[in-house]
Amino acid sequence: MAEHAVGVEVVTPEQELFAGAATAVVLATSEGDLTVMAGHAETIGDVMPGIVKIEREDGDDVNVIVHGGFVQIHTAAGAAGALVDGAGEAERTTRVTLLVGIAELTTELDVARAQEAKAAAETRVSELKNQANRSSDDSSADATADLALAEADLARAELRLSVPASQI
Repeated sequence: MAEHAVGVEVVTPEQELFAGAATAVVLATSEGDLTVMAGHAETIGDVMPGIVKIEREDGDDVNVIVHGGFVQIHTAAGAAGALVDGAGEAERTTRVTLLVGIAELTTELDVARAQEAKAAAETRVSELKNQANRSSDDSSADATADLALAEADLARAELRLSVPASQI
């Protein structure tokens, strides 16, 4: 397995969400979609909000909703370490590390909670836009920041709700 396997880690500030072997990792970057397989060139880049697909040899793929972050791809002797069974320290392997601020497994997605979050964010965005239209005082920087946060909350809820039912 080690010959065609990639070691994968998905890490948030709170936890290591996934650590293990995969045959491929599919994700979106600002440069376009990226599929990482064994022997991939070393890369550091951004990860766009979306679903990261971790393809596994046994067919039990893992899908992770990420709300942005960074990816590091490292290919060298022993790079995948303990993430890939049978990979020796002298063997050239590939390790994909995703560092994301907010992420969750699609299988753990709470649709009802996401719908509530979307409704609350839509209400908040609407309120802030109405406030901005009625007000022209000097607190526009705070209002702009509040609106940006509310729109980010809305985008996260919409991303969660875009997950196909077959992946939940």
